[in-house]
Amino acid sequence: MKVLFSVIAILCSASLFVHAQEFQASVSVNTDLIPVEQRIDLGTMRQDVETYVNNQRYTNMDWEGPKIPVDIGITITSKSGNRFSAFLTISSYRIVDKKTNTRSVVYRTLDKEWSFEYQLNANLTFQNLRFDPFSSLLDFHLLMALGMDMDSYGELDGQQMFSSAKQICLLGANNNAPGYQRVPEPGVYSRIALATEYNDLRFDDFRKIVFSYYVDGLEEYYKDKQKGLDNMAYAIQQIATFKEKRLSARSIVLQAFFDAKFQELAGYFKGYPDAKLWQNLRYLDPSNGSVYDEAKKP
Repeated sequence: MKVLFSVIAILCSASLFVHAQEFQASVSVNTDLIPVEQRIDLGTMRQDVETYVNNQRYTNMDWEGPKIPVDIGITITSKSGNRFSAFLTISSYRIVDKKTNTRSVVYRTLDKEWSFEYQLNANLTFQNLRFDPFSSLLDFHLLMALGMDMDSYGELDGQQMFSSAKQICLLGANNNAPGYQRVPEPGVYSRIALATEYNDLRFDDFRKIVFSYYVDGLEEYYKDKQKGLDNMAYAIQQIATFKEKRLSARSIVLQAFFDAKFQELAGYFKGYPDAKLWQNLRYLDPSNGSVYDEAKKP
């Protein structure tokens, strides 16, 4: 009988693992900017969103990796009639060293165009072909984060996620929702611009370099520090070459990468003696040049 129970327990455990969701979310909701009487319908929002994300499956495959830590921040900025306006912040992370549980930021974004209706105990659901003013923006950014996470474990593994994210942009545009367009404006950061570049074959080589940054660089760092740093520096050199030879205009994909990585890069490379690395970082991410200048100091 004990053997039978053991077998059943193993099978149940395996079933839970096979059907595991991709994210482990921590959600915060800030309503300080609106009057107290306007906050009533938002009382369950934090728990509603946390439950939705932590129980949602965006892939149609068996999720074999660890759950992706993701911080979601919702700041309600105003209410007009039955509609709220809000800012959304999302930061997702990848574990690069299991022994120390060291995380690396994979995706970080601040989205300021969000308008929706909301009520207590909202029943949030995900459907590929249905647009929802509230949950679809969450879905878009979580799909982008998931695609980038998958790319960090296997070359171009996140492609389906990026395709699904772009489909949400098109659905939003069809519904005339704020912040959604069908066609990106060259050089301007937007949802459709980010999704379009990640679906563009021209950026496949960049995505492969990012895979190497994680696997040959960050993961290696915790086995052999100097080798890991050198491999990370080589990945930065490859990105600089990619920008120089393959791009003729500002890249939204590169901006998203360095928005997530500039503090990490400054921290890992603190005092790194190769002047070429710092030159490359300033070339690739000029808006954070002062951060790199400070980190460059011995």
